[in-house]
Amino acid sequence: MKLLTKYYRVNILATIFVLLAGAVCYYLILQYILLDQLDSDLKVEEQEIIDYVKTNNALPDSANYKEQVVTFTPTDLPTKRNLSSITIFNEIEDENINTRQLHFPVTVFGKYYTVIVSKSQKETEDLVKMIAFITLGIVLLLLVLLFLINRFVLNKLWQPFNNTLSELKQFNLRNKKSLSLSTSDINEFNDLNTAVIAMSNQVIKDYDSLKTFTENASHEIQTPLAIINSKLELLVQSENFDEHEMKYMQTIQDEISRLAKLNQSLLLLTKIDNQQFKETDRVDIATIINKHLTKYEELITAKQIELTINIDNTFDVEMNETLADVLISNLITNAIKHNIEKGIIDILLNENCLLIKNTGATLNVNPLELFERFKKDKSTSESLGLGLSIVEKICERYNFTAQYNFKDGLHILSILF
Repeated sequence: MKLLTKYYRVNILATIFVLLAGAVCYYLILQYILLDQLDSDLKVEEQEIIDYVKTNNALPDSANYKEQVVTFTPTDLPTKRNLSSITIFNEIEDENINTRQLHFPVTVFGKYYTVIVSKSQKETEDLVKMIAFITLGIVLLLLVLLFLINRFVLNKLWQPFNNTLSELKQFNLRNKKSLSLSTSDINEFNDLNTAVIAMSNQVIKDYDSLKTFTENASHEIQTPLAIINSKLELLVQSENFDEHEMKYMQTIQDEISRLAKLNQSLLLLTKIDNQQFKETDRVDIATIINKHLTKYEELITAKQIELTINIDNTFDVEMNETLADVLISNLITNAIKHNIEKGIIDILLNENCLLIKNTGATLNVNPLELFERFKKDKSTSESLGLGLSIVEKICERYNFTAQYNFKDGLHILSILF
């Protein structure tokens, strides 16, 4: 959910709650004020009756007006003064009408009378309802205005932020282009733009430094490794070493070769991460598979591996040719290296996927970890643990999916195009 949408919802809901609560309070206060005014009118009528009795020693005539009724009832004892609201059925209007009554005592020639002054609340209620409807209309109008303000004015206020977000989405390290953010009349957005520009410039600088270091370190390491390896070959050819020393020399040479492969693999992973293989072409996967099978033909024959190839009609995949070659090479090498004597390799290729099935020892590692760097079967020390990691990185680069399964005694590596 977008920030503005959430803000609209919270703001409008809070406003509705506040306005409705305010309207209810306003209604109750208004009703109280009007009722108090009605009570004041009754008290004025009470005082007039009391003054009339004192002056004339007689009761005034009873009154029965449309909105007011005055009655006198003789009693044995004086009643208590009391204000109350009751509902009276009005025969003329054929409806129940809320009425405000004032009871108070008067005395005429020693006789007690209860005076009841009744005044209809209908006008008061009608006035309250009219004011309530007007208030409700104003509340609805305010809500509509608030919605329009939020929709258009706030969208305009947040436009600099949206521009910054759009620039960040288009930011790409490979083109080394600094962010160009427009200034705003809002200080917080200007501070945000300043921080984002400083961060992006530092990221570009660090990326260039890391890229340069990786490339230089890789090339610089390769040179001494090649020199050491060549010198060791010369020493191995010497006749001054016994068999025990020759084993030491061979071990050193093997580890140097392993180190060189590790350096090349890490450099390749770094280049894939940095997306330095930009060029793409229509690559024939079937041709690459056949090339590598021919390359490893002697090794397959030496292990007496039964090879089955099932390739559908030739089709091309849009990707970098070098990475396609590395992808197929790693998959086939993995199937051969981890196979058993007189095992099988089954290769299936169609426009949807590439499946490579091979026999091999049961894994001693969680299959879900096979594509992680330096994760390998604990039973072997030959693998660098980078082959499948490189496969996965290449697949991520082109939105392929790399999967591993073990079924019916076969290791199955699948690439879903």
